[in-house]
Amino acid sequence: MDAVIAHRAPAVSPRRWARIVALMVSLLAVSAVAAGCSSSASEPDRTLVVGTGPGTAPAIAADIYAEVLRHEGATVRSGLVTGSYRQLLDGVDGGTVDLFGAFSGSLLSALAPGSTATSTDAVYDDLNRALPQGVSVGDPTTVVDQLQVVVAGSTASAAGVDELSECSRLPAGLPVVSDRTPDEGTLAALATVGCRFGPFRKVADVAAVTAEVTSGRAVGLVSTLSTAGNDAALTVLADKKQVSADARAAPTATGAPDPSDQPAIRAQNLVPVFATAALDRDLIKAVNKVAGELTTADLAAMAQKVSTGESSASSVVTDWLSEHNL
Repeated sequence: MDAVIAHRAPAVSPRRWARIVALMVSLLAVSAVAAGCSSSASEPDRTLVVGTGPGTAPAIAADIYAEVLRHEGATVRSGLVTGSYRQLLDGVDGGTVDLFGAFSGSLLSALAPGSTATSTDAVYDDLNRALPQGVSVGDPTTVVDQLQVVVAGSTASAAGVDELSECSRLPAGLPVVSDRTPDEGTLAALATVGCRFGPFRKVADVAAVTAEVTSGRAVGLVSTLSTAGNDAALTVLADKKQVSADARAAPTATGAPDPSDQPAIRAQNLVPVFATAALDRDLIKAVNKVAGELTTADLAAMAQKVSTGESSASSVVTDWLSEHNL
């Protein structure tokens, strides 16, 4: 039989093995980078969509939120999605809206009609509990879109009133006029504190409200975002019980706010509402910076300029952001 001859592979030196291993590691690293680039190219950064409720002031606030997100590096779609709070919440749930600005009291009314909270903090707490899963609310701003009672200065002086709690001294039966229909809770609250007003009547605009009230024929309800409250011929009946954003309403033994310490008219603070998964920590922090800067006077002034055609929304927003280093 022929002998079987075994052939041994030539020995590989340790130095050569080291080179082979190094080459394999390099090839694996290049493959990983290529795969990562391919993945990144197929999954571009998500574009955020910002929404707003109807009206000039809400749209300006939404533009501010959108620009703050852009400045933080987020990609934000141009233009705003406009709708009711219900529609915007549906958009957040369906992934078509990522953030919108809302006034806390109105949003709470839409989500929890049975809530009796009226102070700033009580409304914010109830709102947090009422939000659907996957939806969050950011820090409340000091911007307030709250209806306030205004009367003719002469009427207020004659009756000796300057607070809402004193409105029972006003002549009984004066009709209530406003350019927007208040919710039933607002009118009921006014009756609760002793106001003896007549029926409500809607008028065309704030100018019509001012004309009716200064004549002494009616009392008016105007927004804190309206310049009507600054009219020298009008007196705003201040709601002294409105709790500031930094104070807490006194709780009862059950943990609920004491009704006697609650203001009559529900708080309406501007808050950012967003899809929890849409914003990372840095974006949320950026959005919350607005709370420490934007005021009712700021937003009212910007809305006035846009409404009168004095300036564009983009211009007033850019100027405001520049002034506040946002």
